[in-house]
Amino acid sequence: MKIEISKAEYKILLHVLEMADWTLTSHKSKDEKRHKPYRKFEQKIFSLADVMGYESLIEYSKEFHEYMPTRKYEDTCSAMEFIEEFENESFWDELIDRLGERDTIREVGMEGFKALKPIDRITKVDDHKDKYIDEFEKYGLDRIVIVQQDIKHV
Repeated sequence: MKIEISKAEYKILLHVLEMADWTLTSHKSKDEKRHKPYRKFEQKIFSLADVMGYESLIEYSKEFHEYMPTRKYEDTCSAMEFIEEFENESFWDELIDRLGERDTIREVGMEGFKALKPIDRITKVDDHKDKYIDEFEKYGLDRIVIVQQDIKHV
């Protein structure tokens, strides 16, 4: 199979690879074994930078024996805007989801939570989530504090 892409599409592909690499490695080492096929593909695409006219964005490092983005690439890549937007939205969604689930479990107990029909579980969790959505929309994290007390883990 042969795929032809334009210079503009190649630059988009570089940005997509940046987003994928961030997902794979932002919290882990780039040397993880399961990342190898992805890193290999990334290197294959990076190796075409000079052919596509983007040698100022990707260069070969003799020190690391691989192609790497340049400072110019890092300064001009729009991928980080998408990544930051995703991380910000994910933070709030995850925080609200976990607090809603925690409060539901505290209300009905773990066994009661597990026994709920899926639609009932979603409804109960959503009821608890609403207060957090309102709180965080109004105050962000300003009113979040840690209160030390003995809490039985459920």
